[in-house]
Amino acid sequence: MSRREDLAAVLDALVAAEPDRGVAYCRAALDGTSAERDPHVLALQSFAFFMSSRFDEAAASADEALEICAVDDVLARATARAARALAQTGRPFVGGLSLGWAGTAPTEGSGGDPLLDAFRALSELDDLIVTEHRDLAVFARYLVAEAAIASARLHLAEQVLAVSGIFDPAFLERDGEPHAFGIALAILHVRVFTFRGRIDLAIDRLAHVPSSTALLTRQLRAATEILVRGNAAERVEVRALADALEAESPVPRDYLTRGCFLLAAFGLVALGDTRRAARFALIAGGDLSVSLLTTVDRALCLELLVSAAADESDPDAAEAWAALARPLLDDPIAASTAHRIVARTALLDGDPTRALQAAEQAIELARGEGRAVEAAEAEVLAARARRAAADADSGASRLIALAASAESTGHVAAQRAAVRELRASGRRLPPITGVGWNGLSAREREVAVLVAEGLRNLEIAAALHLSEHTVRAHVSRVLAAFGAASRFVVAARMAELFPGDVEPPSAPLTPQLTAVAVRVATGLGNAEIGRELGVSPKTVEKYIAEIQRRWGVGSRVAIARLVRSIPNPDE
Repeated sequence: MSRREDLAAVLDALVAAEPDRGVAYCRAALDGTSAERDPHVLALQSFAFFMSSRFDEAAASADEALEICAVDDVLARATARAARALAQTGRPFVGGLSLGWAGTAPTEGSGGDPLLDAFRALSELDDLIVTEHRDLAVFARYLVAEAAIASARLHLAEQVLAVSGIFDPAFLERDGEPHAFGIALAILHVRVFTFRGRIDLAIDRLAHVPSSTALLTRQLRAATEILVRGNAAERVEVRALADALEAESPVPRDYLTRGCFLLAAFGLVALGDTRRAARFALIAGGDLSVSLLTTVDRALCLELLVSAAADESDPDAAEAWAALARPLLDDPIAASTAHRIVARTALLDGDPTRALQAAEQAIELARGEGRAVEAAEAEVLAARARRAAADADSGASRLIALAASAESTGHVAAQRAAVRELRASGRRLPPITGVGWNGLSAREREVAVLVAEGLRNLEIAAALHLSEHTVRAHVSRVLAAFGAASRFVVAARMAELFPGDVEPPSAPLTPQLTAVAVRVATGLGNAEIGRELGVSPKTVEKYIAEIQRRWGVGSRVAIARLVRSIPNPDE
């Protein structure tokens, strides 16, 4: 059998959700003397073991491949390195990144980081991409990207995709049809974009993922869509997709089928549906300790279960789940998530100081690896901790920045979470600059009308029975919404938006007064009009009073409306 046929046979088994069949195939192909054992098949066997959640066996098989691999067998060596990096994501780290690499593969001269070793080896595959070994090289690159995602090192995953592309529409083509596992390759980009918080890019990429007739890869695509649309806060679509997935999915028994439930759980929790997300997580995890998952997925699921228990006001259950996550606090893959779990339980325990410390550490760790979705969640937790500690600011500026950033990337779930936390602190998200009338609340619109009519803050406060302090806050939001530096611009914009049914003025104006009126209608202030006409602001004020007298109006907005009713006011 050729190496291409070996790869196809293993992937056939995986698409059928039968990774043990893939292991059996590799064992049969490896039956013989050690001199006849193909290191590439050993690397494929490592991958099949990984997909069966047999992580120790996966690492051992990859190590054996590296030990017997010839120096000039670039393909087998790169695939084995990638498989070794992936296997490590299912095994807990003890004493740092060096465990299981330098000790078991001393001939590699490794720096102690299996994923970086695999990433650096990618360049060795460049020449193979244009040969009959293309499919094998693409698969090796996929393994490195998968290992980077499974390690939650999203900066590195993004680099792999940028360098490699990964998705090949003709992957392992047979009889004119690509292999169904190519869907998993195509979805890699979507997953990375989503976990990086770039939901806009994820939605765009998802639209280009081909459909599949194979049940498992079709479900994998649907689960990925739940993840993406959950973070885009598309509640109706997510619920429908989750219903369909749950109705037709078998009980998970391998990495791919578990992955379907995990992706769905992460999409559901983004919408705040922690109860259903918890059920999906437990189904994926295989037992109450969710022990069949990779390290990062186990940590994320435990956090999800803590959140669900907290939402149900069950601190004992939350503590039980949190206890399972404590050994992960020093794990380089799971530390960020584990610290968020500490923050959640500390808030439940009424210890906002400890919660804030843990949340801040989680933010730093998540940002360091490009885990934007997790960093956003930690940012909200930090604000919650500040509020619980009666911090006057409650991290409002950071929440505002988070909401603005999330809006720009389509991460609506994070934006809404930030807005909710701001409201809980008695604050609101500032209107988007330039959004205008539609960006104002009902009360702010009342203030905008009075501002446009020329009332000062004290007068507006009296008219609306508000404090002057409250009016100042409303006026600031009005100015921001209209993108205005002064109240004069608001008057002009209101006249433009709501011209009213007015007849052109009958009383004539002198050329000088007309020039002033036209400039009032454009939103210029007295000083600006004065500079343009070569007179003092005090003189402009007198001119405006004269215009009001002649036209029988009492505000700048009324002047602006009348100017707009004149066909050619400058003439």
